[in-house]
Amino acid sequence: MGTSWDAGLFAVAIAVILILIMIACASFAFLLSRPALAGELSSLPSNPWWLINRDPGPKDATRPLSIIGATALATVLGLLFVLRAGRLYRRVRTPALPYLLLFFLSVGIECLRGGTGVLFATETTVQASVAMTRVVYWGRFVGLFALLLSSLYCIELKYRHVYVLGGGSLVVALAIAANIPVDRTTFLAQLTWKLADEQGVWFVNVVIVALVVVTAIGASALKRDRRFLFLAGGFALLLAGRELLFFMMDPLPLALGIAGLTGGALVCLRCLEAIYKEET
Repeated sequence: MGTSWDAGLFAVAIAVILILIMIACASFAFLLSRPALAGELSSLPSNPWWLINRDPGPKDATRPLSIIGATALATVLGLLFVLRAGRLYRRVRTPALPYLLLFFLSVGIECLRGGTGVLFATETTVQASVAMTRVVYWGRFVGLFALLLSSLYCIELKYRHVYVLGGGSLVVALAIAANIPVDRTTFLAQLTWKLADEQGVWFVNVVIVALVVVTAIGASALKRDRRFLFLAGGFALLLAGRELLFFMMDPLPLALGIAGLTGGALVCLRCLEAIYKEET
């Protein structure tokens, strides 16, 4: 990064992500050593992104392990793209990059799902696991706001105080996550507690996702540059990959989610480098 302040924040963020990866690994190891507990987690009801609850399936100890492993792998990949985005930002000083970097960092918060699953399986305090679920949703909203801010800069948003907007998005996401009603009677196979107002949460998600993609497409028309269409496609891949990874449980959707995140990250970084290196 360009300044000591940037470098300090960057180092703290990397340290937090490494801690989250260790939490996922510890949760994976704990459940691997106790297949009975892992089997109980696999027989919980599921609630995919289309909000239709599914009845508990047969016990399968590999299912929660695959979820935790997928979140850890996605976090490691996100960390690699964080490092790539940080190096790129030294040469291409567009504010769109720090927010894309923030999205990559937010993926790591999903590692807390492993800790939430362990707390539930061991019948530890419900308050702690509910708090972890809220933190997971905080990370998801942070990621959405980060991509929205990144796309807004593509249409020449003049506000240049990156830290102010970034900090504001963290606070707004925290306020939303802290006030989401949680149904403490239902723990899901996705290793989070069920939300009591799923429709409201998903309405906010759909609106932000639409704004991200439409804004990037609008940048293509505004600047008459077709590369922004590819950037919009990259944003869409990131969002679709994240949803597949975090709301599906079978191996194929999990693999497709990781592939979507990886492909979207590569497309977005390549497009931002190609577009903005000509302006610096």
